[in-house]
Amino acid sequence: MADTRVLVDGLHFGEGPRWHDGRLWYSDMYDHAVHAVDLDGHDERVLEVPQQPSGLGWMPDGSLLVVSMVDRKLLRWDGSTLTEHADLSQHATYHCNDMVVDSVGRAYVGNFGWDYEQGGSPVAAVMCRVDPDGAVSA
Repeated sequence: MADTRVLVDGLHFGEGPRWHDGRLWYSDMYDHAVHAVDLDGHDERVLEVPQQPSGLGWMPDGSLLVVSMVDRKLLRWDGSTLTEHADLSQHATYHCNDMVVDSVGRAYVGNFGWDYEQGGSPVAAVMCRVDPDGAVSA
């Protein structure tokens, strides 16, 4: 049997978990931050993302990509500086959400498609592909 234990509690809304470099990284969208917790339960608030972080992934150079949900951007953090990697608003018709990053650094970012919170009618959403240079395509 596997040993199951709680590493961290009291999350606001944790999502997008990814294992990287010996820690579990996750977004807490209502804390507006990206966290990383180790197996001893040391939880580090690594990065603030004011417009609600979601999907996480790493570029081949080790920089972290973070989906910024509300403003529909993909951010890049090099360990010290947070910059805009891509603006997804031309393709994403509502808040962006999760993401996967492939081995060459292409990010695939989803979005909700419509304002479901206000009872809007469902619409199909496109998947955005962001190339390593920040170019976006649907």
